[in-house]
Amino acid sequence: MWGRQLLLRLAVGLCTLLVSSAAHAQVRVTAEWDQNSDPYTVGYQVFVGLASGNYTTQFNASAHTRLAMDLPQGQVYYLVVRAYDAQSRLGPPSAEIVVDLASVPQEPVGLRASIAGGHTTLLWNPPTGGGRPTQYFVSVGRSPGAADLVNGYDVGAALSATGVLPPGVYFARVQARNIIGLGPPSAEISFQISSSLRLQGPTNLSVRWQGATAVLAGVAPNGGSGQDMPTSYVIEAGTAAGMANIASINVGGGSSYTTSVPPGTYFVRVRGVSASGSSDPSNEIVLRGAQLAGAPVNLRASQAGSTVSLRWTAPAGGSVSGYVVEAGTAPGLSNVGVLNVGNLTTFTTTASPGVYYVRVRAVNAAGIGAPSNEITVGR
Repeated sequence: MWGRQLLLRLAVGLCTLLVSSAAHAQVRVTAEWDQNSDPYTVGYQVFVGLASGNYTTQFNASAHTRLAMDLPQGQVYYLVVRAYDAQSRLGPPSAEIVVDLASVPQEPVGLRASIAGGHTTLLWNPPTGGGRPTQYFVSVGRSPGAADLVNGYDVGAALSATGVLPPGVYFARVQARNIIGLGPPSAEISFQISSSLRLQGPTNLSVRWQGATAVLAGVAPNGGSGQDMPTSYVIEAGTAAGMANIASINVGGGSSYTTSVPPGTYFVRVRGVSASGSSDPSNEIVLRGAQLAGAPVNLRASQAGSTVSLRWTAPAGGSVSGYVVEAGTAPGLSNVGVLNVGNLTTFTTTASPGVYYVRVRAVNAAGIGAPSNEITVGR
């Protein structure tokens, strides 16, 4: 017999804004969320309101994991997404996100420079008014108001940017942007780079994997003549060598850090930090987050009386640690059974009289992948 239905478990990943473009009095906002890994989710509802936790409008995204909405300008919107099952029961809401379509941000405040050798880190605080920023842009020049070195460099939502500059005097400012547009520049600061001893940084950064979780560790500096010692460490991660556009996280004074790694390729390094500034980066390592396995192919069945034998071919992409067979009484449903059948590509069971819609999914450390072709089994 197909296994009995398990208890309902619905959960949705964090929503993130993807693309937005102004169109007169409305703005198109596209929300995207993680696909549920449970076997019961059949669709998603996006809820929108004008106050946190109070949602007055909802949009049915069906089985999609992204939804484009045209929202009027002049308001701040609060969004969550909830999954629903075949009986239209809603799961818990995702984390709430805020979409500010009221105004552009005011200028960032507290712009300052931290200098260690030739490395300069610009840091700032968010604006105190106006719309909520989604991006920051940094400009640096050799004279007041100039941007001959860096002109509107996009650092995403980060509140810092690090670069290497030769000795000299520099002038910097930063601007905030949201969906509506670009706000005014911050107060300009000037700073000077001069030759000096550099803060000693960590070495031999390495990674040890525990499933989809990475444990980063390196050799902490032991000091030396004329060298300052770090009091904490900053982990930088970017989408290309030397970049920190994904994260710049101060992890304190420990010598290791554990984090989950989403699908993708990331370039990671560590810097030491003290009151005198930040060190040169450690060696850079590349982390590749686990990818969901592809869909199994060529699912087929043979029957002998009440015995049903299923066979399929392993997916072409992504590692596979096992398979899940789903069966339902209608296309796309799994209300009859969801069975973990291990790492085999065959499965035999007995079935009561009836018509069943069957598919199989591959499983790995990243979760449950897309379904195979669906077949009908009946007797």
